Amino acid sequence: MKKVCFNGEYLQIDDIQYKDLKRGFSFGDGAFETIKVINGKPVFLKHHLKRLNSAIEKLKLCPDQHLQLNFIEPVIIDLLQINEIYEGGSIRISVYRSGQGTYLPETNNLSYIIESNRLKENSYSTNKKGLKIGVYDDILKPLNILSPYKLANAQLYVLASVFFKENQLDDALIKNENGNIIETTNSNLFISSNGVLYTPALSEGCVGGIMRMQVINLAISNGMLVYENPIQLQHLLSADEIIITNSIKGIRWIGQYKDKRYYNSLANKLTDLLNQEVVNYQTDLMEN
Repeated sequence: MKKVCFNGEYLQIDDIQYKDLKRGFSFGDGAFETIKVINGKPVFLKHHLKRLNSAIEKLKLCPDQHLQLNFIEPVIIDLLQINEIYEGGSIRISVYRSGQGTYLPETNNLSYIIESNRLKENSYSTNKKGLKIGVYDDILKPLNILSPYKLANAQLYVLASVFFKENQLDDALIKNENGNIIETTNSNLFISSNGVLYTPALSEGCVGGIMRMQVINLAISNGMLVYENPIQLQHLLSADEIIITNSIKGIRWIGQYKDKRYYNSLANKLTDLLNQEVVNYQTDLMEN
């Protein structure tokens, strides 16, 4: 049975007692990060930790030195080796408020769990067949200081995922409280029109994705214009390409929204650039 790291100890998941997880389960009082593993090592870890520690601050949790890069990186690598993940995989770091209490917690100290999973892919590759998407309208995402983070309370994304499965789609677009399209159930959103790339700004309420940041930087450094603009449904219908991005899957392309069909040359180009960026990132780590 694979092990997890619970507050610095390597344990089997069955060794963790319910009372140790109760608050996070009962109130969704926490946040998480999912991190790609390539060649047995976490990719873009420092960026994930920056976002996680920012979420910890916004959630009024006490900072924890164990969630700093110099401490947690060797712990993650040890866990991957313990679970015999030497190539492709994923890491999830979950943090939640410790102790008991109801809406008023007994403490603001945090607990954390690091989990690992093996994946077949040991690099990024885009989908061969274009994804079919629709729009989830039942719940609009609010705009607030927690919007950019991946929170333990993910009910909106769960129900939107149920929606796309019920409707035989591959994903669902999510709107903010102003009715603008901001992301999908698990990815940031980009559209391309006439060679220009557009994506919602963080002020629109989308998750501040690590892969979103990588794609913006890669596009700009390779001569593409990138603008952060509100995106409405009519913009999807006039786009040449739509891509969605997250840290585990990388860059995927949308093939169909309603009766509109899309191309995939941008997704392929950016994926090649992304894989080179991973090589550069891991080379820099080895040299430092």
